[in-house]
Amino acid sequence: MSTSLNRQVKLILNGVLLSSALILGGCSITDVTSSTSGTLDTVTPDISLNRFVDVRLASIQKEAAQGEGENLNALAELMGKNDKQAFSSWMNTNYDELFTNLKQPSQLISRIETQGKDLI
Repeated sequence: MSTSLNRQVKLILNGVLLSSALILGGCSITDVTSSTSGTLDTVTPDISLNRFVDVRLASIQKEAAQGEGENLNALAELMGKNDKQAFSSWMNTNYDELFTNLKQPSQLISRIETQGKDLI
């Protein structure tokens, strides 16, 4: 396999591992083991949050429209929001402001932090 393809596979596997752990375990992750290279990659909370939103944006958007879901709960956890139900409800109420003209997944994080700073 080419180096580029190996890297893509590694990134996808890390994303799957991170998503699965966040959804199933509900705990924060500080290290992700790569099954392709045998090395250990340290992941900071910011990188984990950005990666999670990048990988799961379509699901987050769908669940925000519904006002509930596993991905919203995991996003709330990653963003340090204790009341997941209030977070999901706030995402639903502010759906248009959060998702209109969204060009990059990282913009969603910024919008949540800016608009929901004191509300959720």
